[in-house]
Amino acid sequence: MVWDIFDEMQRMQEEMDRMFNNFFAHPPRRQLGPAKGKEIQQPERMPGMRKAFVDVQETEKDVIITAELPGMDRKDIELNVTHERVEIKAQKREERIEEKEGFKAHGRRYAGFFRSVPLVSVVKPEDAKATYKNGVLEITLPKREVTKSRSIKID
Repeated sequence: MVWDIFDEMQRMQEEMDRMFNNFFAHPPRRQLGPAKGKEIQQPERMPGMRKAFVDVQETEKDVIITAELPGMDRKDIELNVTHERVEIKAQKREERIEEKEGFKAHGRRYAGFFRSVPLVSVVKPEDAKATYKNGVLEITLPKREVTKSRSIKID
C-alpha cells in the first residue's frame, strides 16, 4: 500500500471539522457562585469596543472595582450601577483635518471600552462613589446589610 499525502490531508480536514463542530455544540458557560446553574446574561459585545481590564475586591463593608481605561478623559466615561451589575462604557472620538499646501487630510479615530461586571454581593447603588485618575477608574460600592432570619411562632 502506498502512502498518499492527499489522503492524509483529507483525514486531517475531517478531524478539524469534527473538532470545531464539537467545540461550538456545547452550551454557554455557566456562572459559578451564588447563582449557580443560571446562564450568564451578558449584554452583547459592542462593536469597536475593547474589554476593559477590571479588578474586583471585596472587603467587609465595600465592593471595590478598579478598571483600566487608558487614554480616556473623565467626560468620556459612563457608569451604570444596579444592585447586581456595574456597566462601564468609555468612548473617545477624535477628528482631525490637516490642510497644507497642495493637499488636505482628514483623520478620524474612535476608541472605546465596555465592561459589564456582575456583582456577587448586594450593594447600595445610590451610595456608589467613583474616582478617575491617570487612566484608572475606581468605583466603591457599599454593601447592603443582610438581615438575619428570625423565628416566628405559629398560632
